[in-house]
Amino acid sequence: VWQVDHQEGHHLLDGSIATVCNIRDPYGAAMIASQAFSVKTKQRWRKLTWQEVRQVLRAGFAQWQTLPDSVLTDNEMGLGGNPNDPFPSWLSLYLAGLGIKHNFIRSHRPTDQPQVERCHRTMDGLTCDERSRQDLTNFQQSLDQERHMYNDLFPSRASDCGGLPPLQAHPELLRPRRPYQVEQEAILFNMQRVYSYLASFTFERKVNRNGQVTLKGHHYTVGLAHKEKPILVRLDELTQEWTFLERNEQGQEHELGRRP
Repeated sequence: VWQVDHQEGHHLLDGSIATVCNIRDPYGAAMIASQAFSVKTKQRWRKLTWQEVRQVLRAGFAQWQTLPDSVLTDNEMGLGGNPNDPFPSWLSLYLAGLGIKHNFIRSHRPTDQPQVERCHRTMDGLTCDERSRQDLTNFQQSLDQERHMYNDLFPSRASDCGGLPPLQAHPELLRPRRPYQVEQEAILFNMQRVYSYLASFTFERKVNRNGQVTLKGHHYTVGLAHKEKPILVRLDELTQEWTFLERNEQGQEHELGRRP
């Protein structure tokens, strides 16, 4: 399990603002990845995109040459998708294709992933000097250096380390459980896993006045005969088609149509 979380609001001396995406292994106590992004905008600052989070995950996969079994995050929009719609986020779909389960903490419960929250504080304390905060380049260099020091050299009281650095206490962290290399990702990624994951959901939609419903930004025609009606949508993973269903008062479902 890898815990993923962001630490926002790092004000650097050149006037920029950085957000750090940290990944922590709670069992081996290792800091998997720590990457800073410039997020300052004309108004204030922005949230990280799911593509940026994927970039940090890929860096972690590549450095440790392994895929985790699952990734734990909070429910932030860029991670968990629209809170008013159960359709999975792009990040969840990406992870599903690699056979990685995307789990979420309870809403407003950061204590569900205390290790990565403590990791924020540790890295913040190690990179608070003036040289580290000059600009984004220096900040990232300090993050990389301190993460190496923490994993390889610093005595740790975490996760049964017994006062040893994480990689000395848990050398199994260096033995890939699910081997990964960047150039092999297209081979490791399996779209059938994505279809199977999507097939586990039932989506509720209301047909609009044009006889269409929307799924993840794509419009599908159900038919004008069904406009303004509430319907159900499921994926048939074998045919890779969306099935549109109407449920009567007795709870019986009737198929209205299919679209690829």
